Amino acid sequence: MPYQELQRLSVGEFKRLCGVSWETFGEMVEELRPHLEHQGRRGGQNKLSLEDQLLVALEYWREYRS
Repeated sequence: MPYQELQRLSVGEFKRLCGVSWETFGEMVEELRPHLEHQGRRGGQNKLSLEDQLLVALEYWREYRS
């Protein structure tokens, strides 16, 4: 589910989906942004936005059963 579609979710629904609150998600995006923008633009370009990349990782970690 793309980041734009998640804007309509309540706080509880968002936390149930990816395991973190909206505030924590925002802090994680702000922490990742300088690191990903600092990387060179060599190779293939990302098709997903930073928010969508973070959501994919969080949803994977949330659902991963070890």
